[in-house]
Amino acid sequence: MIILPQPKEVIKKRGKFYLLPDSEIILQANCNSNNLESAYELKKEIKKNISFSLNINKSFNNPLKGIYLSKDKGKKESYYLNITKEYIEVIGADDTGLFYGVQTLKQLIRINGIEIPCLEIKDKPYFKVRGFYHDVTRGKVPTLETLKKLVDKASFYKLNQLQLYIEHTFAFKKQSEIWIGADPLTSEEILLLDEYCRKKHIELVPSLSSFGHLYHALTSQSFTELCELNNSIEKPFSFIDRMGHHTLDVTNPKSIEFVKSMFKEFIPLFSSNKFNICADETFDLGKGKSKHLAKRLGVGRLYVNFLNKIIKNVKKYGKQVMFWGDIILKYPEFIKEIPKDVICLNWDYSKKPKEEKVKIINEFGLKQYVCPGVSGWNKMMNNLDVSFSNIKDMVSYGKKYEVEGVLNTNWGDYGNINFLANSIPGMIYGAALSWNTEFKDEVTKIDEKISKIEYKDTKGELVSILRDLSNQQIITWAEVIWWKEHYFKECIEVKKLLEFLKEKLNKYTEKEVHDKYKKACEIQKKLLKIAPLLSEDKKRDLEEFYISAKGISLINSFYLILKDQNIDIKINNLIYEPAELADELEKWFLEFSKLWRGKNKESELFRIKDTIIKISNYLRKI
Repeated sequence: MIILPQPKEVIKKRGKFYLLPDSEIILQANCNSNNLESAYELKKEIKKNISFSLNINKSFNNPLKGIYLSKDKGKKESYYLNITKEYIEVIGADDTGLFYGVQTLKQLIRINGIEIPCLEIKDKPYFKVRGFYHDVTRGKVPTLETLKKLVDKASFYKLNQLQLYIEHTFAFKKQSEIWIGADPLTSEEILLLDEYCRKKHIELVPSLSSFGHLYHALTSQSFTELCELNNSIEKPFSFIDRMGHHTLDVTNPKSIEFVKSMFKEFIPLFSSNKFNICADETFDLGKGKSKHLAKRLGVGRLYVNFLNKIIKNVKKYGKQVMFWGDIILKYPEFIKEIPKDVICLNWDYSKKPKEEKVKIINEFGLKQYVCPGVSGWNKMMNNLDVSFSNIKDMVSYGKKYEVEGVLNTNWGDYGNINFLANSIPGMIYGAALSWNTEFKDEVTKIDEKISKIEYKDTKGELVSILRDLSNQQIITWAEVIWWKEHYFKECIEVKKLLEFLKEKLNKYTEKEVHDKYKKACEIQKKLLKIAPLLSEDKKRDLEEFYISAKGISLINSFYLILKDQNIDIKINNLIYEPAELADELEKWFLEFSKLWRGKNKESELFRIKDTIIKISNYLRKI
């Protein structure tokens, strides 16, 4: 049975229900406007897949014909789906359960057309919270329409929480110098998205950096005094420094006032009773202006004291606080000082994540979400092998320690080179496991199901092709940025970068690079061949896959030139001559930028453009 998430209980029966033009979608008389939304979604799915439009009606009793939608008591979010030869009934325990039952029926229609197999499904989620976390701050700021489509997709796979990561990409009234170059989200867009999420049974949880990761604020004229580092405003822009530096100075009383002012403006825009203060990766803490205090009290004490100040302020608004757990896990002796109702977001993105961190938070009695990742940051194509393994293990730890939920993450890092479409298979797999932890399909079967349900690829091949593509990346965008910021001396830690790069440049032989280049080119052809098999609305995703594959082949070519120029190994056979590669990169960027603009605001596309120009100029000088 091709359904994702896989239902908890399925009973197959003989026969089929034939969906015909005179069938009706019938709501129980006491159904409300939320249930009408579910009925209308079902109507749209039928129209899209079968080309006829069913009438929606309402009735006091079940006429036992057509598709009947109703509600009955049961566990929150659960549903019962019964398909007979004569009728289909979807019964939800609440509005959300009915909505989820409709999503399952939509998948069955998408796969089977008018001939829907008879069966019974009894289904309910395992985790109370099943979320997706999307970076909208480090390069790409999606349009409102793109975010709505992401909500549609998340709800289709029964996710019920969405968080958008924001540092400088919200238009705070008194911070225009911070967001001026980023095309920020506006208060109106947040309000509209919040309302749209509620209709789709998704909680839009605000997420805002409030301690570390404040590069744009702390390099501005107005707020640079709040930075832990000295003279931060005088440095050139650096992708690496934006990721690794610029933490608030906890010794400056104005720091907490800065945070409070943002919260006062941001919090009212969301209907959620939760708030993610982030507070992660405060790498500079105790190394600059607070160094003297850190020597006396310790960095852990500085961290937890300021963290609790932030928590106290958010609680004044009646919100449940959540924060990333990476820093507090370095100082476990202070975990007991964090209020017990605060949620720790416990992340580990490695292929084989460690259980210990989840265990520690559990032992201290702190609420937590396990947070795996889709492994797309700094890559042209998400590493699906790493992502799926990571998600599987993290969800298993969540089950073992009875955590509050699963929050699957998608980061942007150095300019967000990765297209959102590339992260969707990982999002779907995370949704499937957080709904049903007993989902045991092998990777090949999972790839086939996602291909058929998400892309209507009748052969079920597309996701396995993407998986193969992800394994052809010799170096990623991260190594390109390391080289650029070393060569042009843009990063605080510029001396370390060449060492990192040389280690990568010694990893692959010339033949291995040529082989992976050829494989990436072959995959580009496969993607073009598969295009006619996909539904019309998925062909835009295919364009993104194709341009990603082209990007992999070009960066692999750049690898050989870097190896030839930066370490003492002579390359005998370059894939492209340097000037020729410069031309190819510029043509690639033209196509990349068209796709960027199709789903996102202009935002920080100029930073990717600047990188491509610098690489191309370098290549032409060789």
